[in-house]
Parts: sequence; structure tokens; C-alpha cells
Amino acid sequence: MNSRVPVLVMLLFIIAVQLLAIAITPAISASDNRVFADPASTSNPFIYMLLILGFTALLLLAIKKKKNWIVNGFIQISIATSIYYLMVAFVSPLQAMLPTVAGLLLLRYYPEWYVIDIFGIAVCAGISSLFGVSMTILPTLLLLIILAVYDALSVYKTRHMVSLAEGVIKIKAPLLFVVPRSRSYSFRKDTAPVSTSHLKDQPNGNPNADGSTDSVNQTGRKRGAFFLGLGDAIIPTILVISAYTSLPAEGFLGVNFPTIGAMLGTYLGFLALMTTSRDKPQAGLPFLNFGVILGFLAGCAVAGLAPF
Repeated sequence: MNSRVPVLVMLLFIIAVQLLAIAITPAISASDNRVFADPASTSNPFIYMLLILGFTALLLLAIKKKKNWIVNGFIQISIATSIYYLMVAFVSPLQAMLPTVAGLLLLRYYPEWYVIDIFGIAVCAGISSLFGVSMTILPTLLLLIILAVYDALSVYKTRHMVSLAEGVIKIKAPLLFVVPRSRSYSFRKDTAPVSTSHLKDQPNGNPNADGSTDSVNQTGRKRGAFFLGLGDAIIPTILVISAYTSLPAEGFLGVNFPTIGAMLGTYLGFLALMTTSRDKPQAGLPFLNFGVILGFLAGCAVAGLAPF
């Protein structure tokens, strides 16, 4: 496939996540499930970061020690929790258990690319909505700025996010979107080695595939698919939902202009990311987060609203 087609498909995944997150947010809000007790507290982003640092350290240690069952276990628990909180907003807790268990079994025993993509969209929408209703605008903006800086440091300085991305792809953890290069591609049977370049053919003409997890865009040489980490869709969408729930609803089709601006800013940030140098791993959140922030501020200006 032309390398532009996977980029377009990845962009469509992000759009689908944001539209679904907006659609389910009223039900999430009505459920009273919240990540943080005080949505307006500026300490929320720092709590979030501590959780990310602890989770990342544990995964890296497990990957280094080749304890893949630990990595898979934590990922499965995280996905199960996400599916459950998404479903419990619409059905009873007991009824929510059935799709949660079914989803885990399907991901565990049949992790084909289309299964991972479908669940990825649902999980990203659920997590984004849950965090979006759990934080008001100011802590959300702080979170996005902190994560953008952290992402840049972890990719360009410490490079530990690159190592994590490689490990996640190797064990086929469902933490990414998968876009096949051909109809015959099977993610379950993909055993190609992982390398660290970015959506660009090598000088010898061999095609690469974008291997992005938690905002790291990398490629695996000779791989039959392109990859996009779920974090690239989740993090900017948190601001989209926060704007949707925290600011007045006047706008277009019940969606206020700051929300619309944040969505458009995300897409422009993603496209800007795709134009960067592709011969080495790239941090995605600096582009995506600042894109969504600038789009949000532009939407506030159009609506004549003060963001705080």
C-alpha cells in the first residue's frame, strides 16, 4: 500500500475515537464514575504522572527480565477495567461482566489486527471519556503539557519509551492500532523483528511499518503492518472531552466550539507528526498535545469564552 493510506487510516482511527468518546460521555457522566474525587484539583496531573511512571517502570523491568506474563497480566487487567467501566455506564455491573470477559478472551486467544483495532477504538474512547469528565480544563492542560515534555524526554533522551514500544510489539500486546499493508497480513503470525525507524522505506527499498506505542512512532523492518499506539489517541481526546463537559454547549450540533477546535487541532497535530523526519523514532505527544491545545484555544476565541 502507498504509505499515505495507513496514515489516513490512523487518522480515521483517532477521529473515530473522539466521536465515540463524545457520544458515550453523557452516559459516563451520569454514572458518577470518576478517576479523581476533585476534577478541578491541579494535583490530578501529577498523580496521573506518578501512575504512568510506576506502570512504565514495572513493564520495562518485566520486559528486561523476560517476564512477559507480568506484562500481559497488567495489560489485560488495564483493558478489562477499561471495558468494564465503559459498559457499566450503559448496563448493570453484572451485565457488564459478560462483554468484559468475552473481550479479554478474544484478545488473549485471537489477537488478530481487526479484533485489536475494534477493541482499541472502544477502549480509547472509554478511557478518554472517563478521564475527560474527571478533570476540568486547567488540570487537563497541565497534564497534556507534562506528558508532551515527558514523551520527548523518554524518546530522545532516555529512550526508555523506545524500548517499551519494541517490547510491546514483540509480545503482541493490544496497546496499539494495526493497519495491514495487505489483505493477507496476520498480526497473530507476524514474527518480523522490531527496529526503530519511522514510517519510511529503508535505502535498500525494503518497506517499514510504523510501530507506535504510547506516542512513539517507530517502524519494524519487513513488517506487514503499520502501528499506532493507543496513547496517541487517548491523551489529546481527554482535552476534547474536558472541553465538551466543562464549557457551555452552544456551538454546532450540540458540540461547543472549543471542543470542535480541539478535535481539529488534534488532526493537524497528527498530520504535522507524519511530516517529521522518518529515519528515527519520533515522540508523538509534543505534536498531538500542542495541536489539540492550540485548537482548543482557537475554539475558545471563536466562541468568545474564557478557558478558565
